[in-house]
Amino acid sequence: MSHGDVDPGEGKLDLVPLIDTVMLLLLFFIMTSKFTTEEKAISSLLPTDKGQMASSPSKPVEEPKQVNICIFPKGMEKGYQPSEYRDQLAKMKLPGQVINDAVLRVGAKAMAVDGRTLSIKDAAQLTNHINEIHSMIGGALEDFEPMAKGPERKDQVPVIIHCFSGMSWRFALIAYDAVRYYEGQRATFKFSGNPDELNRMREVTFAPPRIRNYSANELGNELYEIIHMK
Repeated sequence: MSHGDVDPGEGKLDLVPLIDTVMLLLLFFIMTSKFTTEEKAISSLLPTDKGQMASSPSKPVEEPKQVNICIFPKGMEKGYQPSEYRDQLAKMKLPGQVINDAVLRVGAKAMAVDGRTLSIKDAAQLTNHINEIHSMIGGALEDFEPMAKGPERKDQVPVIIHCFSGMSWRFALIAYDAVRYYEGQRATFKFSGNPDELNRMREVTFAPPRIRNYSANELGNELYEIIHMK
């Protein structure tokens, strides 16, 4: 090699061995290091005025107070699994058919509701059946009166209507009408039509709609929840 020729690798450091050594050292420390905390060290750092301390006794979580009106097909009872309710529904309701026989339950009280009677033109028979529904729901709601937080109707525990989605909504609407009729009889003022007066009335709502097509036992799960609801 002549004096004028320069070796391309001359003057450069080969860092590959150094990088390998550093990586090996890092892996060694990661594999052999062990981090421990002093006993209850985390608890001592947490605020004592928020949440539940580790040393305090656990308290049972109370269910929100509400009146559940449950409406489901007649003939279904407690004690079955969602898949069994699904199979019962398949035998009870063929495609295109309507479920006319329902059970309406409020607390420990229940009654059968005939959907055919609610659809007939016989005014006397229809009125009698509606009065029976109003009487049953009104009697059941009286049992919850002592749970009120104050003298106003808005202080009464809210009412939520759970109607099985595979049934006609007329069952839910007749239950809603019965609750509003009961509240109208108990109201401490005469409703004049002013929407602001609704704020003084008891809260009555329908259960939120279900998420569809998430499970093969979708309807069975819904029936299980409604039938076993307190």
